[in-house]
This record gives sequence, C-alpha cells and structure tokens, in this order.
Amino acid sequence: MRKIIVLSLVIALVAVAPVSAAGLDFSGAIETEIVVNKNGENLEVVPGSELSLNLGISAAEDKVRAGLEFGLEREEKDLVPTNITLSDIILKQAFIEADGPYWYGGPEATTRFGTLDIGYSPYASLKDRSGISISGVDLDVVGLGGFYALEGPQGHVLGLRSDLYLLEDVNLGASIIHDNEITRVQVDAAAAPIEGLIVAGNLAVDHVEGFDLKMDNLWTVQADYELVEGTNVVAGYKHITEGFEPRYIAARTKNEDAEHDWVHLARAKDSGLFVGFETEQQGISMNAAYDQMFAEARIGAGTEYEGKWTGGETRTLVHTVGASTTLGLVPAIDGLELSAEVSASELNLDSVGYKVGAEFAAPNGVNLGIEHARFEGTTFNAGMKVEF
Repeated sequence: MRKIIVLSLVIALVAVAPVSAAGLDFSGAIETEIVVNKNGENLEVVPGSELSLNLGISAAEDKVRAGLEFGLEREEKDLVPTNITLSDIILKQAFIEADGPYWYGGPEATTRFGTLDIGYSPYASLKDRSGISISGVDLDVVGLGGFYALEGPQGHVLGLRSDLYLLEDVNLGASIIHDNEITRVQVDAAAAPIEGLIVAGNLAVDHVEGFDLKMDNLWTVQADYELVEGTNVVAGYKHITEGFEPRYIAARTKNEDAEHDWVHLARAKDSGLFVGFETEQQGISMNAAYDQMFAEARIGAGTEYEGKWTGGETRTLVHTVGASTTLGLVPAIDGLELSAEVSASELNLDSVGYKVGAEFAAPNGVNLGIEHARFEGTTFNAGMKVEF
C-alpha cells in the first residue's frame, strides 16, 4: 500500500510540473543489454535491463532540496522490462536537505534527512543508508561534519569529520566512524612542499572490543612529482593487516583505477612498494608501473587521434601496445574505440594475458562491443539506453 501511495504522489507531482517547472526536475532512463560470451565450447547468453526514475524538487532559491530515486527491485532477465507491477518498483533513495545556519549569524551548514551520501575520504565512506547528516560547517580554520545512520547489519552508525585549514597548500583531516563492532579512526593529509611535488598519506585504524596494542590498520604514503611539463613520477608504500575489514571503504569502481580499489582486491602480500611513470610526448601517452603487493608490472602507450577524411592515397595507421585509441579516419565508423592490453604477474608465458577489444556507438543509438581475452574467451555485447 505504501508503494502505491508514494507512486501516486510522484504521478501527481509530475502532472503539475508545467505549473511549477522551476522547482521540479523529473528524469529517468531505460537501459537494455545482451552479453554473449564464448570460451571454448561454452556459450553463455545473458540478457538484462534496468529502469530508473528520478524526481528532484527545490525551493527557497535552491536552499531546500528533495530527491527521490526509483528502480526495479530485481535485475530483469529480459531485453526490455516487461510484466512489471508496482510491487517490482522500489524507492532506492530519498532525501530532504537544506542549506543554512542553526542560529542567526551562525555558520552555514547543509542538513540532510534520508538516504545518506557520506564521503569523508575513500577510506571513510557510507552510502545508501538512511539517517541524518550535517556537512559543510565552516569555522574559519576548522571544517566540521557528522552523521547518524539508522540501525543496519552492524547496528547504529555514528560518524564525525574534521578538517584543519591552518597552512596554505596543506590539507589535514580526521574521521571517526563508530558502530556496534568497531570504531574506525581515519586520518588523511596532503601537502605541496615545493612546486610540482604533492605528498599524501592515509591511515585507518580499527578499535574493537577487547583490543590490545595490536589493532587492524591500513596506511598509505605517496609522492607525485612533475619532473617537467607532461612527465610525472609516482612512488609510495601501502600496508594492510590481514584482519582489516573493507567496511566503510568507498565502493570498488568499475575501471578499478581509483586510489582505494586495491583494498577490495585479493592480496598477495600485506604490504609493498609501488612506483609509476607517465609522460606525454607528441600527443602519445606512455606509462609504466610496478606494484610489489600484487607482483604486477604494467607498460602501456596510448593516443587519441581525431581527424577528418580527406581521401587521397596517403593512409596513416597508429600501432599501439597496451593502449586505447579512437579512430576518426573512416566516416562510416567515426568514433570507433580500439583497445589492447597485455599483463603478466610472472616472467613466464603461461602467466601472460592479453585482451583486445572494440566499442562503437552506432548512429542509430545501438552500442556495440566485442572483446577477446586469452583466458576468458570472446565476449560480444549490444545494448541501448534512453534517457529523459
């Protein structure tokens, strides 16, 4: 019954959109895709689709805002969502937030009731939980924020964040997140001591019931230095204890290229050095990296070429290794994206993996892709997405 009432309210709000369009934003998307994977004799076909609806309302010159996000409760196995009833659509997110002080002449703050979006740092995050948060409190040299999340798998969750603005080019911050099982203290710092050099570090320590001096912890240090314009070197060290929980770490990203993604991966070692080098010369990007924790080394090159078809006998092909490139030479397939990757964890042929792929957004709106990997086989996907 509650779902019917909520959806009826949304329909009513949409109906009056022409009257109050300035404070109402309604959008959504329908996405469908089919994935076919062939690995040896095995053939797997996986269809799927998604439906999302978003409603945003603002008032008082955008100082008061509300947001609703609806979607399907389960993942659809059809190419297009069909046989959907109101019971299949759930409210995934809902919040109301306002900007303003708590007393006249006091500091500005943003107060949110509903679905939380806490990102104090990649190592102190909490999303998709219902509760109350206060953020953006600026007290000159100190910034404050806090939240309370309703009971979940680990009980009620309390959090606090403080940032210090004492020195120019120096950022210092600390977070505390407490639930029924752990109290996590997270500290982060970044500084630019000289031009072109950025030094950063993170520390997260868990206090558990009956703890002793040995506590589960995670820490990283990293230095990024620009040798010359367009050329950077990175070096650092990361450590994580065996029992450290990835709880309150930001979610793993799709491309696995964010600074915190390593926490979610299976670890070969508990600590290790990492180094990297990146440069761009004459429009071509080249990079190399080594990670001791995973015993992985990567070398790559890439370029993005955009040009116009002029005809004639001259043809230019750019060959790359461990790279991605966008072709704009042939009008019929303008925007075709090609990629290739070679990886190895050990110095033997059995451990060498390779992957080649292509993606193309056709003029009719169909997105096509194909990828062949040494160990996973060949995967083809096709899909469409409509947004409104």
